[in-house]
Formats: sequence, C-alpha cells, structure tokens
Amino acid sequence: MVEEAVKLKLRNTLIVVVLFALLAGYVYFVEWGKPPALSLPGGNPTPTVRAQPYVFQLNANNIKSVEVRDLRMPHETKMTRTESGWQVNKPMEKAGNKDMINSALNTLSNLQASRVLTNVTDLAPFGLITPTLELRLIMTDTTQYALTLGDKTPDGSNSYAIYTGGKQVFIISTSVLDSMLAWIANPPYEPPPTPTPTPLPIATPTSEATDPVTGTPAAVPPGIVPTIAIPATATPKP
Repeated sequence: MVEEAVKLKLRNTLIVVVLFALLAGYVYFVEWGKPPALSLPGGNPTPTVRAQPYVFQLNANNIKSVEVRDLRMPHETKMTRTESGWQVNKPMEKAGNKDMINSALNTLSNLQASRVLTNVTDLAPFGLITPTLELRLIMTDTTQYALTLGDKTPDGSNSYAIYTGGKQVFIISTSVLDSMLAWIANPPYEPPPTPTPTPLPIATPTSEATDPVTGTPAAVPPGIVPTIAIPATATPKP
C-alpha cells in the first residue's frame, strides 16, 4: 500500500516537472522573440506589432517620376527621369540634381520601418486623419506607390506613415525622410555651373629705346662756305 502511494506521488511529481518544462519552453521559444509592448499616442496598447518590415522593395532604376506634396498649403515638387538624368517639372521647369535625387531614391526604394502597427482602427492619434505630407513614386509601368505621413513620435526620432488609403501604420526614422521632404521648400535643382575665371594677361615690361642719331648734317648752301682763317706763321726775328 505504502509502495503504491510512493509510486503515485513520484508519477505526479514527474508530470508536474514535464508540464513546467513544456511551459518554460513555450515562453522561451514563442514569447521571448516577440518585440516589447508598444503604446499608442494616448496610452492605448497597440493590437499587433511587427518589427523591421519593408515599406518599399523597388528597383530604383524603374522609378520614372517622384512627387512630394504638402497637403496643407498645397505645395508640390515633381521630378521626371529623362535620358540625361532628372528634370524638375514643379514648381519650376529646370534640370534636376541627378546625384542628389538618385541617392535619395536608392534609400527609399528599400525603405524599412522600425515597427508596423496592424489592425489599427483609429488613425487620429497618429495624425493620419488629416495628413500633412505625401510621397508618391510612379514606376515606368505606371504603377504608383504612395506614402502619407502623419505626426512624429513623442521623442521626435520617428514619424508615423501609412500607404495612402491604407490602415497599417509604419514607424519610420525621420532622418530617412527629411532629405526628400525638404524638396518641397528647396527643390533639388541642378546648381548653376561655377564660372571659370578668365586669367588676366601678364603685362610684359617694355623699355622705350632711343634710336641712335643717324642723320647727316644738313648741307651748307653754295656761296656760304665758311672761310677758315689760317693763322700766319710767326717768323722769328734774327
């Protein structure tokens, strides 16, 4: 009887140990890898958070046109790729700075968010009900990708953004977008060429040479030949 009780107690202990091990394994492999909880502006917990998703994964060489809009003013800067580079179409038709534009698009075409919030039902806390800025990419096959920007995060290091008309809220580093958003006020025009200074001629010192006198004395007119007086030779007295 005592032996059966000991066996039963031992079996129950083993079951508890196994269940505890399974629970610990679940916490380690499932819960441990989840990102920490993130709060919405206003203190409400977000429904679902995913880390480091791609916002865009595009071939930068296939971007045909770029539009950056301030939705409040409204102001707009638009650029179109040409055979020779980029042309700024708005606000003024001028050649674009291809190095500056290509550098920004290479970053944007593989843009990642630090976080993405899914199943968001209220966009107001993110400043996305009345958004202020929109960034639109138009591809060579006419496909369009648009990103609408809202408020900045409380620490100012990130901005909230959604696909235009979408519901997923991306949290994107502000520094990644700042260079392109600055194009609204300062379009990326090609700077004017630096004028090449024209070298001044080097002055060669010159000396005024005095011509030697080579003239022949003027001839004396006939009849005015001067008489040269020859002094008499004095005869010595004896």
